[in-house]
Amino acid sequence: MTEILIRRFRAGEGDALGRLFHHAVHEGSAGAYDATQRAAWSPTPPQGPEWAARLSALMTLVAWQGHTPVGFMTLDPATGHLDMAFVLPEVKGQGVAPMLLGLLERCARRHRCDRLTTDASERARRFFLKHGWQDGPRQQFNRNGVTLHNYRMAKPLKPALEDAA
Repeated sequence: MTEILIRRFRAGEGDALGRLFHHAVHEGSAGAYDATQRAAWSPTPPQGPEWAARLSALMTLVAWQGHTPVGFMTLDPATGHLDMAFVLPEVKGQGVAPMLLGLLERCARRHRCDRLTTDASERARRFFLKHGWQDGPRQQFNRNGVTLHNYRMAKPLKPALEDAA
C-alpha cells in the first residue's frame, strides 16, 4: 500500500470528494442497500459551491494516497456529530478508516467534546461497533422517494490526556 497522508479539506477539493462519496455509496454499499436505494442516496456525485461549503463548514479530514483522495470524514466539533465517513472500496481493510476516525476523535477531544454521535449506514455500523461505538436504534427515512435506513450510534470520549492531569 502506498503511504497515506491525512490532512484537512482544502478549497478546490470538493468535486473530487463528491466523486469519492458517490463511488463509495454505489460500490461500497452494494449488498447492504439495493440499486434503487443507492441511486436515491446519491443520484449523482455532489459537486459545486454548495457541496464545497458543506465540507468547509465541518471539520473535514481527507486521506490521500498520492494525488488521489481515498477517504474522508466530517465532524461538527460544536455538537460532536460525525456526519460523513466514506472510504473508497478499493482501500477497504487497509487502515484508512481507522486512521481518519482516530484523528477525528483526537480533534473532538481537543474541542472538548465528551461524546460523538453519528447516523451510520449498514456497512459503517459494523466499522463503528468494532471501534467502540454504542449501537442505537435503527432509523428509517425517505430520500428522493425511497425508504432507507441507518443506525443512531454514539461513543463517549474520555478527556484528552493533557486535560486529565
